[in-house]
Amino acid sequence: MLDRSVDEAFRRVGIGAPEREEPPLHTSYPDSADGERIYDEGIQTLADAGPEIFPPLTAEEWRKRNLPPPDFVLGSVLTTTTRMLLSAATGLGKSMFAMAIAQHMAAGLPFLHWRAHRPVKVLYIDGEMARRLLKERIFAEEQRHSGSLENLFVLSREDVESFAPLNTPTGQAWLTKLIEHFGIEFVVFDNIMSLTLGDQKDPLVWQQVLPFAMALTRKCVGQIWIHHTGHDTSKGYGDKSREWQMDTVGHLEAVEREDTTVSFILKLPKARERTPATRAEFQDVKIALVNDRWEGSLEGRHAEPLPIAPGIQKALDALLNVLAGDDVTMLPGNRRAVNRDQWTAECNARGLIDLEGKANSARTLMNRFRKELVDANRIACEGDMQWLR
Repeated sequence: MLDRSVDEAFRRVGIGAPEREEPPLHTSYPDSADGERIYDEGIQTLADAGPEIFPPLTAEEWRKRNLPPPDFVLGSVLTTTTRMLLSAATGLGKSMFAMAIAQHMAAGLPFLHWRAHRPVKVLYIDGEMARRLLKERIFAEEQRHSGSLENLFVLSREDVESFAPLNTPTGQAWLTKLIEHFGIEFVVFDNIMSLTLGDQKDPLVWQQVLPFAMALTRKCVGQIWIHHTGHDTSKGYGDKSREWQMDTVGHLEAVEREDTTVSFILKLPKARERTPATRAEFQDVKIALVNDRWEGSLEGRHAEPLPIAPGIQKALDALLNVLAGDDVTMLPGNRRAVNRDQWTAECNARGLIDLEGKANSARTLMNRFRKELVDANRIACEGDMQWLR
């Protein structure tokens, strides 16, 4: 039963608490992940059904099914039906990375080499940070992209007195009501340990969450569940059963750098949405926060260059001109790289930006040039350096 403190939390966000007499939500698996019912409302189980209402089984029946295409929200990696588990060691920067993903999705902006599709209503739930630090993180990330936060919703566990864990019917009912009220399309859960109750080595804790996660998929609410590692930092804490019903599993591994403490490789060992055409988006990628900017470079084989807009082509031409000069830095593999300031000066000389009259606009445009060229697999970046792929 919901206590008074949780009732009050509902009132503060302007929605009513679930009726106390209702049975607990999400105590069984939904009928199907895509929301299509596989038997009539009056049939409780398939055991009660006759052969005339069995679910689609034959190839021809599957051919005739009208199922919606994936609604991609960041590159080809995240959709509104994604269930992703993202694990990393404590202090590696996984919360900062997740906040960046959330804000770029909400603003409809590309992030690293993943393209944007549209603005998405994103809910970020923090279970362990102080509100003061969470506020700092929100607006520090905003300064890195200068996009709109209109579609970003951030919930701090501190703001809900006697927070009901998300592996309980009460917690799930409360959050379901909030998601439906605000029309949330994607949720970042940060993190499993702080938002659930119980021994994280016990599979039961996640088994209690899983029907709720499946129900969110049925409602077309994408999810990232952030998880800690243990002493073995190569995998998430506990057993692998958390991964079984996830369609994407990500893991961050530390990369030592002298110029930043937020540096890691993102690996995606499980990715159901991966296809031969999109495999580059699921490659291992080195990611770092350097000079208050996110940088990324793909490991291994790269995807083919993608088309770019005429204005972005002009910025690439400016970079090519600087790379053809003598003032370059030689990288391993005989690659020529130049500093961001050199590229900025060339863009200014060509009239693509106005450093003197519109400095803020110039900085925003350079960020856009860089992001879109990375997204199109034309250049790679690390720190202040950029080079051709």
